[in-house]
Amino acid sequence: MVDRVELYYLPPSHYCVSAERMLAFKGVRPKITYAPYNDRSELLRRTGQDYVPTLIWNGKAVPWQDVPGFLDRVRPDPSLVPPGLDGVARTLENWGHQVLEERVWRAVVTQVPKTLRTEVERWVFEEMQTRSRGPWHVLKGRRPEFVRDLMEYFSFVDEMVQDKEWILGPPSLADFGIYGGLSPWMLVGEKIPARFKGLRAWAARVEAF
Repeated sequence: MVDRVELYYLPPSHYCVSAERMLAFKGVRPKITYAPYNDRSELLRRTGQDYVPTLIWNGKAVPWQDVPGFLDRVRPDPSLVPPGLDGVARTLENWGHQVLEERVWRAVVTQVPKTLRTEVERWVFEEMQTRSRGPWHVLKGRRPEFVRDLMEYFSFVDEMVQDKEWILGPPSLADFGIYGGLSPWMLVGEKIPARFKGLRAWAARVEAF
C-alpha cells in the first residue's frame, strides 16, 4: 500500500524546511499544505494543535519534534543518524535551529513579509514580530549590523564542510538541521556569498535531494 503523506508547511519556518528536506532524503514526496502564519484553524481541527511542521502519515499526526525519529522508524534506510554519532548529530541539529537560525532570522525578519501570501498574513507577521523584537523601523535600520554578524556564522558552517560533502560523513540530521537554520536567508532572495565556497556547494547538495 502506498503511504499517504501530507506536510503542513510554512516556508519561513526553519523547522518546516528541515522536515521537508528529511522527507526528500528518505525518498518521500508529501502533499504540501500551506499553513498560513495567521490562521491554523484547519490544522487545529485535524490534529488538536497548531504548530508547524506537522506531518500526517496515513492519518497519524506527527508533531515537528518527533519527525526525525518517526522517519527513521518507518523508513530506516537511509538513517538520519550515522552509527556512533547520535549525540553529535542531534547537537549540531539543535545548534542549527537554536543558534544559527536566530542570527539568520534577525538579518531577514523585515524581508519575510514579501514571501507571505496575503496582506492580512503580512500584517499579523509584522505585528507579532514587533511585539517580540521591537519596533519595525529599528529592525530595518539595524539590518546591516545583523547581516555582518551573520557572516561569522556562515564561516562556521563553511569550515564544517571544507573538503567533504556532508558534515558527519554521510548525510545526517546535522545537515538538515543546519540547512533549515540557513533557509530563511535564501527564502527572501539572498545568496550565500561566493567566498563561502564550501557552504555554497554543501547547500546545493542538500537542495538536490
